Amino acid sequence: MKRRILTLLALVTITIASAQNLRESIAIVRPKLSETTQTFLSDFSKSLRRDGFYSAADILQSYEKGSFGTGFTYRDKRNGRLYIITNRHVVEQAESADIEFSLPDNSTKTFAECPVVGVHDDFDIAFIALPKGADVPTLEISDSPLTDGSPVFSAGFPALEEKPSWQLGQGIVSNANVLIKSLTNGKELPLIQHTAQVDAGSSGGPLLIRDEQAATGFVVIGINTWKASGRENTNFAIPTRAIDDFLANYPTDTDRLLTQAEVSNRAAEMLQAAQSSYQAMMPFVSYQYVSNISVNTFYDLVIAASDAATDAMESCFEQGSPLEGIRIGLADIICRQFSGKDYTVSTVASLDTVHKRAEVSYTAGGKDITTHWAMEQGRWRLTDTENVKAGNIEPNGISKSYGFGTSVYLGLFAPLGSSAFDLSYSLAFKRTILTFMTYEISASYLKLQTEKKGWEGLNEVVTSHAKSAFDIDLNLGGQLPVKCGPVYLVPYAKVLGGLYLGSDLSGINYGFGAGVEVAYKLGYQNYVFINLGYLGKKMKPFDDEEYRLKSKMLSGLACSIGISF
Repeated sequence: MKRRILTLLALVTITIASAQNLRESIAIVRPKLSETTQTFLSDFSKSLRRDGFYSAADILQSYEKGSFGTGFTYRDKRNGRLYIITNRHVVEQAESADIEFSLPDNSTKTFAECPVVGVHDDFDIAFIALPKGADVPTLEISDSPLTDGSPVFSAGFPALEEKPSWQLGQGIVSNANVLIKSLTNGKELPLIQHTAQVDAGSSGGPLLIRDEQAATGFVVIGINTWKASGRENTNFAIPTRAIDDFLANYPTDTDRLLTQAEVSNRAAEMLQAAQSSYQAMMPFVSYQYVSNISVNTFYDLVIAASDAATDAMESCFEQGSPLEGIRIGLADIICRQFSGKDYTVSTVASLDTVHKRAEVSYTAGGKDITTHWAMEQGRWRLTDTENVKAGNIEPNGISKSYGFGTSVYLGLFAPLGSSAFDLSYSLAFKRTILTFMTYEISASYLKLQTEKKGWEGLNEVVTSHAKSAFDIDLNLGGQLPVKCGPVYLVPYAKVLGGLYLGSDLSGINYGFGAGVEVAYKLGYQNYVFINLGYLGKKMKPFDDEEYRLKSKMLSGLACSIGISF
């Protein structure tokens, strides 16, 4: 019995020692956002909150505060470079990351601003380069076949009270070869489904199996990345053979020579992607491009995107990846601008190898399109295209995104060649319906000139009287908004009908109006307006025998100013 207890204690000691050694090779990954991205997130979250999109604003605000994931050390046998392998979505908007090792004795070892040197276009994998000379133990990689029921371990730093906390979990392989193409960008890469614990913050951590020959007692057989919602203990890991695919197809050498041929080839690949889908275009859109999107333009982007892209954008916001959602919308617009056109790469006009930037011209039908590129996360990506400006997603011309919830107007109505009424004042509330239709409720104060019949002896006498009345109308109209940068010119026409009421004069009216409205966009469905037009009303008193209006038709010039909210 005593011998059994000693054996058990020895096994426990071996397990603890292995776990401690293992912990020295697994890191907390804290992506570093650029100042441009931080400013974008801050301004964007404030605007969304102001416009009533509170959940989306909270997601952006949490991004602004910072996030973290998990990664593990790996040494490339070809060049001896030391990397942290993590998930692409952990560093999706970052050029660099702080790498922190939380050691068993509660000490930490940190490497600041390590560059993200590559991300996989299809699989959720990213490589971060540790500094040359860094002394960190690495994990061994295995591609051993797994079977259902095999014991596996997960390791990482999931959040506990919003801080990363070490966790080593155990489970089994519940499906050794599950094919979910939506998670591998359509590629046939079987994933590992398992039950070892994976929580928020575990993303990018290793999936392990026991190997007593390994220095830590474990070897890596997968990279943890997804957790199925609505299912219990259903987690997924990318098999380690995807690491070899990454190293074979993606350069990770930060010191490599940048050439015009490399930029030209990448630009040609972008044209091929444009003929496919927005998913194929995604790897070519930079986060710098995303950060140049203004809040106003974002709403145009949502409206201008295809239905499939809009659904994907909404899903990204719900899952806490707002920048990726905007990137989807941009990829969709760029894809449609280049697809179906016979573009060819014309020239690489300039290549700045110091700042890692380039300018590429495309030609189609004798017309050149200028695009700008930058090296980001180890890949040449678009930062701007002449035909899809980040500040002006919707092109000039007839607008399909123009519209507002409710607007309020203060107006004046002045007579034209008539003495039937004096200058009148109005207050109106208007809403748009599907951009091109409007309805409006207006209230006006009118001073009408009337004629009243009377008798003096045998003679009929007509006397003039000024009568005050309040006029309430319902207006239905159509409009054709034309976008000219941030300004919209909106010709309109409308019909109206209503009642006017006074102390001793009342009746009905009906008529029409037409004019032009100038609107300046301030934000989502927020505009300021100046309106100038013609308005004509047919006035019909209930008692037309006693009172006769000097002119049955009141016509004049209507002008107003307004704001939407």
